[in-house]
Amino acid sequence: MKLRALAFSLSLLAPLMAPAEESPAHAQLQAMSQANRSLEYSGRFLYQFGAEVSTMEVSHAVIDGHEYQRLTHLDGRLVEVLRRGDEVICVHPDRSLTRMRKGQAGPMALAQRLADDVPDQYNILVDGDGRVAGRQATRVRVAPLDTHRYGYRLWMDKESSLLLKSEVVDGSGVALERVEFVSLDLAPGLSLAHFDIPASLSESKLQPLGQGHEASHMRVETDWLPAGFVAADQDWRSGDGKRKPVAAQGYSDGLAAFTVFVETVGEGAVEEGVSRVGPTVAVSRRLTAPSGAYLITLVGEVPQSTAERVIQGVSVRDARH
Repeated sequence: MKLRALAFSLSLLAPLMAPAEESPAHAQLQAMSQANRSLEYSGRFLYQFGAEVSTMEVSHAVIDGHEYQRLTHLDGRLVEVLRRGDEVICVHPDRSLTRMRKGQAGPMALAQRLADDVPDQYNILVDGDGRVAGRQATRVRVAPLDTHRYGYRLWMDKESSLLLKSEVVDGSGVALERVEFVSLDLAPGLSLAHFDIPASLSESKLQPLGQGHEASHMRVETDWLPAGFVAADQDWRSGDGKRKPVAAQGYSDGLAAFTVFVETVGEGAVEEGVSRVGPTVAVSRRLTAPSGAYLITLVGEVPQSTAERVIQGVSVRDARH
């Protein structure tokens, strides 16, 4: 659950024509991206992740030119994620908190990732009208051109262009994840106080490794990626000094994303395997390299076959040699 909060924390069968540069579908996505970044709103939505369903509350505002957002779990143990400008703060059920850098993961992040342009590996099409939370909506489909990523179904508010509902779908069109507003207020009158950080018992923050640390010289590489995926900056980090350093190497095609985590391990047994919840897959395997032994874990919203093929080509090398 804590990992879910931190991360908090998305192929259709019908053939689609490649869209023109200024197609109605592109115009809808551009309007949606702008609306989700700039409008003030609050509401409640259902978040279906595999077989699990949660009720959540979201508030969003732009104050003095900075974006603020608060996500709160309304059932189960209390978990909150606050975005204050470029800072993301996760409040855990034990009231501890973790400060993170701005990320693009989580149930409300799809509208941010669907910015002005959809990657070349997808086709998009306006797919009629619908109704969500009592509001008239326009439906849009985003379909991958290969089997290495998922597709999306979107419902956008006709009045405000906000994303009211989204589904991540597999190659058979089955929804693996669903976010759906059940109520929406476009004039909630939010102030900076609404986004205050709650009092916490403790605070943790992942710290960058010093340049002299042995692990800071290690580099994570892969010999195969699906078309369109590129690597982000690599980041070796450690917590309170008690756990071993962990590298996080992110990859994205601009819409789908996954992260390869690398942790140094000893000679004992480590847990390898595959797990899936909704569209999120986690694949772990042990890797022995000249520089030592590592546990490699890939976590992301890609098909299992894609994740397994990527992780088979992951290697760790010493950049000094």
